[in-house]
Amino acid sequence: MMDRRGFTLIELLVVIAVIAILMAILMPSLQRVKEQARYMSCRSNLRQYGIVGRFYIDDNNSDFPYSFHWLFANGGTDCSWHNENKNLDQHPELGGLCWPYLKGSPKIHVCPAFNTVARANNCHMCNGRTIAIKPQYGYTMNSYLNGDAWDQVPATYKTGMASKTLRKENQVKRPAETFYFSEENTWVTSGLNNAGINDTNLRPLPNRMTDSFATFHKTSATARDEGVCNAVFIDGHAEEVDAWDDDARRSWNLAWPGNKPAPIF
Repeated sequence: MMDRRGFTLIELLVVIAVIAILMAILMPSLQRVKEQARYMSCRSNLRQYGIVGRFYIDDNNSDFPYSFHWLFANGGTDCSWHNENKNLDQHPELGGLCWPYLKGSPKIHVCPAFNTVARANNCHMCNGRTIAIKPQYGYTMNSYLNGDAWDQVPATYKTGMASKTLRKENQVKRPAETFYFSEENTWVTSGLNNAGINDTNLRPLPNRMTDSFATFHKTSATARDEGVCNAVFIDGHAEEVDAWDDDARRSWNLAWPGNKPAPIF
């Protein structure tokens, strides 16, 4: 007769142990692949935002959209970015200047990694009430491009600009080194900023006491302040930026639309 002996207990334990070892080896690699996919998805989203920004410029006599009204007509205050009751696909009447170009593309508004880190905070106190964090939008615009951040720049550094208010594309001295849209954290990071995302502007200052680029890509869940993010530039290219880099990648240096290096004041 044919011997139909099955696995012994020891053999089964050895197989299980081998599988566990292989899983332990593969899981970090799979996690890195997943994070890289999220990272590249976010960069792709920003490229699409860059195209929308180009469409707006071309249709509006080379003017940038006003940075406080580019997405929401009210500037995205009152927790609009994570309030599902203010989703612009459902409430287009709340949309700002660029919304006609963005509507119908819901998958490009939130980076998958941003969605994860934002939801980790669960709820947010907003104007005296608690709102569940359900990100609807996650990108902000450089507030030095036709925005109120320009009012904070000392007059001496505006010399050579076409007007006291930077509004037109031809006023930007180096389009490839001036970001248009980027990512922002939801929290405050000591030594880097004093505010997380709270509207649709990204408004850095050289003293690092306002807004900054995000830091949640290419890092661990326990070191969210130490990573990098993506940004799209006025010339249309997207690249990685590091909010902590004091040389060419600091938020202020890449926000400044005048001659480089950006002034310190």
